[in-house]
Amino acid sequence: MRTVGWGILGLGSIAHKFATDLLLVKNTELIAVASSDLERAKAFSEKFQAQNYYDTYESLFDDPQVEIIYIASLHPRHAELSIAAMEKGKAVLCEKPLAMNQRQVEKMIAMAKSNEVFLMEGLWTRFNPSFSQAQEWISQGELGKIKYINATFSFNGMNRGDDSRLFNPEKGGGTLLDIGIYPLFLAYQLLGMPKDIKASAHLTKGGVDQQLAILLTYETSHAILYSSFAHDEDMRATIAGDAGEIYIDNRWHESPKLTLVKSEHRKSKAFDFLGKGYSYEIEEASQCIREGKKQSAKWSLKNSLELTQLMDTIRQLCGIHYPSDLD
Repeated sequence: MRTVGWGILGLGSIAHKFATDLLLVKNTELIAVASSDLERAKAFSEKFQAQNYYDTYESLFDDPQVEIIYIASLHPRHAELSIAAMEKGKAVLCEKPLAMNQRQVEKMIAMAKSNEVFLMEGLWTRFNPSFSQAQEWISQGELGKIKYINATFSFNGMNRGDDSRLFNPEKGGGTLLDIGIYPLFLAYQLLGMPKDIKASAHLTKGGVDQQLAILLTYETSHAILYSSFAHDEDMRATIAGDAGEIYIDNRWHESPKLTLVKSEHRKSKAFDFLGKGYSYEIEEASQCIREGKKQSAKWSLKNSLELTQLMDTIRQLCGIHYPSDLD
């Protein structure tokens, strides 16, 4: 199995977690990293054993050994940087959300298809073993017909300043794009596109959502989803069917443990994750590169586009706007 050469730009906390897991994945290598701050790029490259480091993104895009670039910039730059990388023929794994809105996602997909390069949104939960186990139980009919999904994602970030990435609209702030995307992904992945959407948000003075509640209605089921920067919470997920339920443990989007309940019978499974859990999306993207695929069958470009459409609708319902909407 040949080694896939990776590059990373946007060297914040998520990139550090990603690079830590990249070192654990066989047949992958961190070739180069880039930051506008050369010293930051140098320190990152030394910590994670990258061969090269650059103070411009263009230099990373031009590195012939880099096959795929992980983009972990602030949300508003996802589309711009992904398109620039793909223009140079690089494959892209872009951190979620893929972009700020449907229009940007469509431009990214068009570039990927035009240049015949791989593009995938970094929704790492989709690839972790516990979520795969939940999907396996569902496909085996253990739940019967899904009737109800409940998922939340909350933490207390109110001590962050108005200029932080959580609250500044110019940085893509708000719970929906940052953490609310996870509960929404869960409902979408298991139930598809809803027939009706209701949403309500408490907005900051800057106009982004600090608390968000969503109700998705399907033909015979509902999903109740919630995200917040206003408080901590025991974050579990429930997937209930007419024949059984699945409960995913605290911090469900990254939890290694889940339980299947059917009448009086309970079956729990716990997984030993490779690293933090980013390793599984790294493995998926790397294997797609080796096989010459342009998108993942597990999380396709159509999936990313539809998830973005849902987020756009929720934003419209709640009056959430960003400067990038005017681009």
